[in-house]
Amino acid sequence: MTYNQKGALLAFGVALLAACSSNNGSPPVTPGPARPLAIGYTAIGASDAVGFGATVPCTQASPALVADPTCPETGASGYVPDVVKGFATFGFAASLQDLGISGAVIGPDIQTTANMYGTLGGPTPCLPRTPADAVPANFLQNELPAVNPGALFVTIFAGGNDVNAIVNALACGAGGTTPATQTAFVTQEVTAFGHDFATLVGAVHKNAPSATIVVANIPNFANVPYAAQQPAAVRQALQGISVAIDTNVINMVVAAGVPVVDLQCDPRSYMPSNFYTDGFHPNDAGYAALASSFLTQALANAPAAPQAQCAQQGIQSAVRAAMQTGTALDLPKD
Repeated sequence: MTYNQKGALLAFGVALLAACSSNNGSPPVTPGPARPLAIGYTAIGASDAVGFGATVPCTQASPALVADPTCPETGASGYVPDVVKGFATFGFAASLQDLGISGAVIGPDIQTTANMYGTLGGPTPCLPRTPADAVPANFLQNELPAVNPGALFVTIFAGGNDVNAIVNALACGAGGTTPATQTAFVTQEVTAFGHDFATLVGAVHKNAPSATIVVANIPNFANVPYAAQQPAAVRQALQGISVAIDTNVINMVVAAGVPVVDLQCDPRSYMPSNFYTDGFHPNDAGYAALASSFLTQALANAPAAPQAQCAQQGIQSAVRAAMQTGTALDLPKD
């Protein structure tokens, strides 16, 4: 059994068109104006799903643990509303359920780890986080239960906040002081992410059995703009954890028939012109590229598999030469 139900998404439109064209011996009927084919689209994500960094993001007026029911507002930008607009060009009218919650991580285990160690640039560096600095939610407990069972398309974009949380905990001493203990800590956290990700994808398929599920992997965060001024050790940690999550977890779901948007090996994922001023979140151009990739994978007869190896998996040599050492760890909090 696979989790890719792209056939259901496309066959839905074909069946409706066939039904409308058949007269079963009745007098011919003059068709009225073409009506878009309605599909349900559910977006699972964090601040990216609510368009943080876009020109018109969601207002985020709802409580921290609740997805904003008004998202996206009329005229909003970001990859979620861009996907809706993209579907319209293919004759689909997508009714949107945006479950994004800013700051969310994949599951309660990484949320617990994150909240044990305040960000070094925050109010309680390396101490238990204050409510103002806390990671507020996770996908499994705060987004998954609300997935629309009638959805025909679901996007999942996870991992950015998790990488930052793991690196921050590592910098605060969570992995001890030796390479062996630090490696063991990273392995433990990536394994936890893997279990949670598999649970999330499987549960979405169970809860919305007709949905096409498309996931995105994550860039090598050592190569995105916000990492440029980080110490070499931090950048190595960002790289190792990003690549491990993609290689060992997210990319593996292709075996179950789930298309993967390969952000890690896409040069657009590292272009400064595609980023908001924080160097971590996309801007309108970055979100438009992401939306296009989601749609391409969703509607392709044979979605492209993520690359096993690419140049973007290593810290770019030109950037390596510009790295500074001894600077404070200041990972973005979204």
